[in-house]
Amino acid sequence: METLFQDLRYAFRMLVKMPAFTTVAVLTLALGIGANTAIFTIVNALLLKTLPVRAPQELVAVGNPASYGSRWHGSPSTDFFSYPLYRELRDRNSVFSGLIAASSEDDIDADASSMGAASSERITLRLVSGNYFSVLGVGAAAGRVLTESDDAQDGGNPVLVLSYGYWKREFALSPAVLGKTIRLSGFPFTVVGVAQANFRGDVVGDDLAGFVPLSMQAQIMRESSYRNDPTISWLLLIGRRKPGISIAQAKANVNFAFQQALKGDYGASIKPEDLPDLRGGEIPVSPGGSGLSSLREQYRTPLLLLLGMVGLILLIACVNVANLLLARATARGKEVGVRLALGASRARLFRQLVTESVTLAFLGGACGALLAILGVRLLLAMVGANGESLPVSPDARVLAFTVGICFVTGILFGLAPASRAARGELNPILKNSVSLDRRSRWSLGKGLIAGQVALSLLVLFGATLMVRSLQKILTQNLGYDSAHIVAVHVGAHAAGYQGDRMKQLAQDLSARLASLPGVRGVTYSRNGLFSGGESSDTLILPGFESASRNQREARQDAVGPNYFGLLGVSIVMGRGIGAQDTETSTRVALVNESMVKSFFRGENPLGRQFQIDSVAERGKPFTIVGVCRDTKDHTEFLRGSVPPRFYVALQQESQPVRFVLEVVTTGDTKVAITEIRSRIKSFDANLPLYSVMTVKQRIERWLSSDIALASLSAFFAGLALLLACIGLYGIMSYTVAGRMREFGVRIALGARRDDVLRLVLREGMLLVAVGLGVGIPLSLAGSRLLQSFLFGLKSTDPVSLLAGIAVLGLVALLAASVPARRATKVDPIVALRYE
Repeated sequence: METLFQDLRYAFRMLVKMPAFTTVAVLTLALGIGANTAIFTIVNALLLKTLPVRAPQELVAVGNPASYGSRWHGSPSTDFFSYPLYRELRDRNSVFSGLIAASSEDDIDADASSMGAASSERITLRLVSGNYFSVLGVGAAAGRVLTESDDAQDGGNPVLVLSYGYWKREFALSPAVLGKTIRLSGFPFTVVGVAQANFRGDVVGDDLAGFVPLSMQAQIMRESSYRNDPTISWLLLIGRRKPGISIAQAKANVNFAFQQALKGDYGASIKPEDLPDLRGGEIPVSPGGSGLSSLREQYRTPLLLLLGMVGLILLIACVNVANLLLARATARGKEVGVRLALGASRARLFRQLVTESVTLAFLGGACGALLAILGVRLLLAMVGANGESLPVSPDARVLAFTVGICFVTGILFGLAPASRAARGELNPILKNSVSLDRRSRWSLGKGLIAGQVALSLLVLFGATLMVRSLQKILTQNLGYDSAHIVAVHVGAHAAGYQGDRMKQLAQDLSARLASLPGVRGVTYSRNGLFSGGESSDTLILPGFESASRNQREARQDAVGPNYFGLLGVSIVMGRGIGAQDTETSTRVALVNESMVKSFFRGENPLGRQFQIDSVAERGKPFTIVGVCRDTKDHTEFLRGSVPPRFYVALQQESQPVRFVLEVVTTGDTKVAITEIRSRIKSFDANLPLYSVMTVKQRIERWLSSDIALASLSAFFAGLALLLACIGLYGIMSYTVAGRMREFGVRIALGARRDDVLRLVLREGMLLVAVGLGVGIPLSLAGSRLLQSFLFGLKSTDPVSLLAGIAVLGLVALLAASVPARRATKVDPIVALRYE
């Protein structure tokens, strides 16, 4: 330890004596280490961290962990569950000490004006079973948590437990909120408690406002109760295993209990045609200690790819610092020789030099930790989360990662220079303080630069693919002009509009907004373009047979009059939805081209009828009156084909649940949005308006993760390019400085200065060519990992590869030209007198 402290003190003294070298090396390492720390912090929070609950290793997720907020009306599911199936699994299993059920609901209207809040807002709630907190082992920061008595009676206990983050953000941790009332979906709920500070719910990444009992589902969703309906799957389950029970045993027992339930009363409540699929299905059971998350599967690969990319950045930074250390070893040649002459062992000298390298790495890591704070914010924006919803605070794992990467980095870039310096011959060193085996040193340095160029091309090619793919997604033909359509989500339900009043409201607002200057027309739809809402149904179509219910599924939307004409969606045959399609007229539908291909085998569907396969809709057929072009109106279809879809008249629905206005503008959309808000508020000041923006802005918001991924890739590619060129510039500058006498002699013997310029540039570009020779096959092989993220491109896209080569070659040429021009300015007389 005493020797180590001596080495550390000496290392700090040497670094302080060379501030320019230390600053450049520390900043170079800070960029690489900071980027790695930032991305690992998100990886840790999203993929590795466990929930702050009692014994999280005992928890298992029953069902698909990404389906925590899904809702399905129709055939029962084995990925997420109906409430009757939850009861069966809870009561029949023998492997859990407790089994909880929960479902997330976002975009819930919350009005806390009675508690002093300035306005209403949209929040996300977690509907949970009464044993939720007791099974997880989570307590209250204030008041109490929910109990089983709160979940005993449908609609009987309108109580709310706030999340700690929401309590802090909206009510400044005031205990006065306990016992007060918040209106959720227009229904009054009493705040009975606040969950413990570090508990953000069992869903990782949700910006959760609070918890309500499952028994209040009908009031929160403004629908009928799901508690006794086996055809509505909406719950995901988490179980706590009994001592000694493995995950495999839990899975076997859960599926046995499921099959037993199918033989009892639960099975009798299922449609006979659904039973074969259920008997052949299997309920997944997986570790649940890390919580549930759709973000986890969605961003696992992108985050790991970014982690690999910044790992390459760190390698490139290490090459630069290694070359700096090689050059520094030359300047310290006489010092090394004197220490060897005075009896220092080569091992002792090697240890000292490695200690200096590791010290330098830790200084870079300390600065990189500061850069990581900003990087974490950018990455949180990428995954659509924030510090309140995603636990991104540094922990022991992040600290260990940063310390480990600093140590490994210090060894990585310091090993070769230290080994080279410690192996130097004593006599040449003492005779010449400028050179330590020049030939091999430059061979090593130039080899490192060539490797740096290869890694830079790999990063640059990957980033170019990501940017070009995103550009193709954003510029593809959607079937309408997304830049001039303003979508307005109207909170009609929250303002008390239902049934005929809601349909009349849609007509009234459309008429009022259509008279605005710069507005060509207004229509409306139930789900809206890229609003996040979506509907799907299983159809009954005479003459159409399929092997499974999935092949009879089609997406659905309800639209207003002249919807297709105003948006510019082409009608291939027949007509669109018109003002004549009312609740008293024949029920009509339009189908898209994909539905014609899938359900009608390309035949003319006009006049054909179909029904929705549900108890409420049977006997109420739709008559097809038109066929429209395929349009892309949801994010999930931006990268793929458009699914079968049919459109019905919203005015023919008896109980519409919502609508979104689509305002087609001809002028400045910013001005139009201001006028739209004002005109609607003058009609009804109590109407909540959400996400008033153009459809193009909605698309960009939904693609924020893709945009952030492409932006970060481009940033890292630029950083790799900068570091590679700095490395090339540094080694060429050092080469030129060491060959000034040679260049002077050449010029004195008649060589033209242009010849010297070409000589130096040729040497520099030779390094680039060698690097490209290695980097091209490396890039083509590595880009295969990106194929699943690309749209309209192959991973071997030649345009992207040539663009990367051209940019790298051009910037490298500029970097090499500066020392090359310096070589042409040498004075032959001065050079001949040198040394």
